[in-house]
Amino acid sequence: MKKSINKTALLILLFFTSISISAQSVKIGPRLTGNLNIYNQDGLTGTWNGVGVGIGGTVDISFSKNLGLLTNLTVFDMKNFSNETSANNATTENSLSLGYLTIDPLFKAEFSGFYMLGGASVGVKISSSGERTQSATGQNPVVTTLDFETNSVKFDLAAGTGYNFKLSSSMDLGADFIAYIPLTDTFDFPGLSNSTLSLKLGASLKFRI
Repeated sequence: MKKSINKTALLILLFFTSISISAQSVKIGPRLTGNLNIYNQDGLTGTWNGVGVGIGGTVDISFSKNLGLLTNLTVFDMKNFSNETSANNATTENSLSLGYLTIDPLFKAEFSGFYMLGGASVGVKISSSGERTQSATGQNPVVTTLDFETNSVKFDLAAGTGYNFKLSSSMDLGADFIAYIPLTDTFDFPGLSNSTLSLKLGASLKFRI
């Protein structure tokens, strides 16, 4: 297992090294994101949505004045969503939270700082939790754990837009909006289609190397 991980890391390093050699410019730096997550499932009633955060880094490679590759690596991409219902003077809230390690290799078309993005996103699950809180008038809330089987890997199509604000000759501030359209199920519910749509706002400091 360790040899496989080391081999994968080496291949990724060689890939980015070969791209960097042919690039006109390479910028790297930290990245913060906030996301709105909308959960959908066949036959599900009510709305299930929530917000999350992410922290990681970005590699912005330009091959020419207008074309390049922007790759975001989020070491902890939090997806939260919940639903609340009320009946017979009682309220039930279901809250679910998932954490992923995600990598987004996105093709970039840039024009005077403004850029458009398109590509894929792959996420590997690193955490999963959930709880149900039932509250009734005059009674203490009852909290139970929800332990649903989640898929270990998720795939999305990603498309968005952004702008690079030039702070100095060697540093940019990148701001972007990216929509992640799900290709795979979030939870492993046999015979029941489900997915999570994410809309993400990101900010990156990019240092030229």
